[in-house]
Amino acid sequence: MSQPKARLQALHDTIRESFRQGQDGSVLCRMMSDGVDEIVADLWRQHAPTASTCVDLVAVGGYGRAELAPFSDWDFWLLVPERVDEHVNEEIQAFLYALWDMGAKVGYAVRSVKESLEHIQNDWDAATASLESRLLDGTGEHYHAMDEQLESFFRRQYKKFVRVKRAEVEQRHLRSGDTAFLMEPDIKEGKGGLRDVQSIFWMARAWYDIRDAEGLTEHGVLSPRELEHLLTARDFLLRCRTGLHLESGRGVDRLSFELQMALTECMGYQPAEGRPAVEVFMKDYFRHAGRLARVSGLLTMHFDELLNPRLFSWKKDIGDGFTLQGDRVGIAHERVFQEDRLRLLRIFHIAQEGRRRLSSTALRQIREDVLLIDDDFRRHPDAREHFMAILRAKRNVHWTLKEMNDTGVLGRYIPEFRHVVGLGQFNRYHAYTVDEHTIRAVGEARNFIHGERPQRLDLAAEVIYKIHRPELLYLALLFHDIAKGMPGDHSHNGAMLARRFCQRMELNVDASALVEWLVREHLTMAVTSQRCDLSDPEVIRKFADLVGDAGRLDYLLLLTVADIAAVGPNVWNDWKGTLLRELYQATQRYFRGDHIRSKSAEEMLKIRVQAARDKLSLDETLLDKAVSLIPRRCLTHFPPHQLAQIMELIVASQGRRRVASWVDSKRCETLIMVVTDERPGLLATLADVMSSGHVSIIAAQAFELYDGRALDVFHVQSADGQAFDEATDLQRIEKRICNILDEYQGLQEPRSIRHRKHILMEHVPVRVRHLPEASSRQTAIEVSTADHPGLLARLTYTISREGYNIRNAAISTFGERAVDVFFLVGKDGQPLTTEEMQQLLVRLEQAARLPEAA
Repeated sequence: MSQPKARLQALHDTIRESFRQGQDGSVLCRMMSDGVDEIVADLWRQHAPTASTCVDLVAVGGYGRAELAPFSDWDFWLLVPERVDEHVNEEIQAFLYALWDMGAKVGYAVRSVKESLEHIQNDWDAATASLESRLLDGTGEHYHAMDEQLESFFRRQYKKFVRVKRAEVEQRHLRSGDTAFLMEPDIKEGKGGLRDVQSIFWMARAWYDIRDAEGLTEHGVLSPRELEHLLTARDFLLRCRTGLHLESGRGVDRLSFELQMALTECMGYQPAEGRPAVEVFMKDYFRHAGRLARVSGLLTMHFDELLNPRLFSWKKDIGDGFTLQGDRVGIAHERVFQEDRLRLLRIFHIAQEGRRRLSSTALRQIREDVLLIDDDFRRHPDAREHFMAILRAKRNVHWTLKEMNDTGVLGRYIPEFRHVVGLGQFNRYHAYTVDEHTIRAVGEARNFIHGERPQRLDLAAEVIYKIHRPELLYLALLFHDIAKGMPGDHSHNGAMLARRFCQRMELNVDASALVEWLVREHLTMAVTSQRCDLSDPEVIRKFADLVGDAGRLDYLLLLTVADIAAVGPNVWNDWKGTLLRELYQATQRYFRGDHIRSKSAEEMLKIRVQAARDKLSLDETLLDKAVSLIPRRCLTHFPPHQLAQIMELIVASQGRRRVASWVDSKRCETLIMVVTDERPGLLATLADVMSSGHVSIIAAQAFELYDGRALDVFHVQSADGQAFDEATDLQRIEKRICNILDEYQGLQEPRSIRHRKHILMEHVPVRVRHLPEASSRQTAIEVSTADHPGLLARLTYTISREGYNIRNAAISTFGERAVDVFFLVGKDGQPLTTEEMQQLLVRLEQAARLPEAA
């Protein structure tokens, strides 16, 4: 190991030891920067003795502000004279090679002062870097000359610079979903990350010439409390970032689940209140990131007001201590809320009615005075009326609740909600913290009315107009996950909390009972639709008996769709929507009393088949023959746009084998359809083929056509939850299926697939059980285990090896967890006996265990 490399390793060791001792993040970064300064200066003088007399070595960016994590980039500007001797260039190259040889990640530019200034005028990133520059070595002649010119540049361009930075912040936030509460956040670039802190200082430096943190309060940009939150949060994130680099051995900024576990341990977090240590750590992280996001948001609004003085120059008194300044509702003075505490709710409703936002001054004062909300406040009749008015409003319910949550008002008014603020769930299914998911769910429900985004389910957009009190739906959504993280069943615990709140709000008995029931049963419709045989009248009867009436069914559908859609990007898909629609319509028919092959049910089936036929330009005689081969269970299961593809496949097959795929990019789904001669273990064979094709199987159905052939349909997606639409990959899968069917030699054990074991997989228990409520005509078995490649192939192989037929399979993934339900019959076409089922459960449990990783 060369000496510079050894020095860098020794520096990392020193930082690691200081980290273990609990040193502050800012101190760790300063130690790292100071150590790098010494190494760089020595290398510079060693390899560039001539250049060091005429070149200024300048640190910029993160290195310039002395804020380095162990594997951060070292960014330099080498300011050279207008004319550079070739020997100087050679020395500069030797210096850079020495840095690279020691393993440093270096960003550099070699320019004269004139060239640097020209570059800065055409590159806002370079202008930003120049704000955080410091002289590392040299006479300083070039550096000070550039610094004087930069002062003049920013005096002329400060407004344009702030506009650019403001736009960058907005775009960066959008890339991270415009939330600080992602479960695997980017600690640097994400909303509420370190880049937000830097952006605050960049804009303040350019606008006010503020050069230190205290200047933010001196110019009234931040209050002392906000500055304290900003600096404390920055220090916490810098410590986390240092830990990330030390644990990963590289410059990573994404706080992945693996690294969350590692940081939890090395930062000394312990379990608390029944929650694992990693959730305690992440709650701390989200508390700091949330504060950063809020302070950053205030500063963004502040600079918006400065950049658009005409919009905010006039001020109108709108009564009750509130003002209208531009399009923002403000406050007349800082004692507005102390004079009348109820204004802490009233201001949100006033802004909501006018479709306006709150001013930065109002938001700041709300946060200062939020503790005025106490038990007496909560019991006040006017407070109840203001809160319910917010939920009943025709517009901006989602935005208003989000602002109330960000300011702490929601958690003060609903103390039960405070528990889930910043509460993360250590799994890959939930992309957001519980409070963020909850507010987003209300937004999804509101979108059924407004249609401002693509509809998740057009049925929901129809049903929303059938419910009489949407505010009860929003209340149920606010409480549906409120008991997450508490001991016991969160649905039942949440229902009790919801009932108490409704009583506190003095809602009538019917309304309270509805909200309580919705919270208690908020998972029931999704579970029933995805894990039960919806063609079984007994399943529909039991579900309908649980729901009780058509009115409750409407509310439950809306809550279910909103809940699923708000879990995370790409969690909603058309398969889930199809199943929910099927369950909803079947239950509706039950409530009408026509659930047993009624005339209306037959009419609906005819309409569905005709809708599918209308999508095809095929010979009517051929279509008639194809439809006559399809069993009723298949016709009722698929929506018309998918049923049309199946009809076209059967027509094209002409009684023989046929494989086809259909990409539905709009609904993020691809169908792979196979019609072939029936043979033992067909579904298992096909699952094995696709398990090596890098596809994610989200559902599978197996049908027997009336001519004796089998029809198997797989719903697949790519790994990122989008439609699997790579043409060459689809062709390869289709070809492999054809080859395996041509060479079929009976049921074969599935191939072993090497995979990388994710840390979350180890936390997923294996559970295999009979689901008697899922079907009265078939044996339904649920397998819950860690999701991994080849799982479906192994499970279906195990079932087929025992000689049982798979009639249907519902394949669901919840992040790292797979929940697969198989509907089986024995060799005689009847459900399995108790003895057969018990033996199969044991074998499936063995097959479901996580194999050794590669």
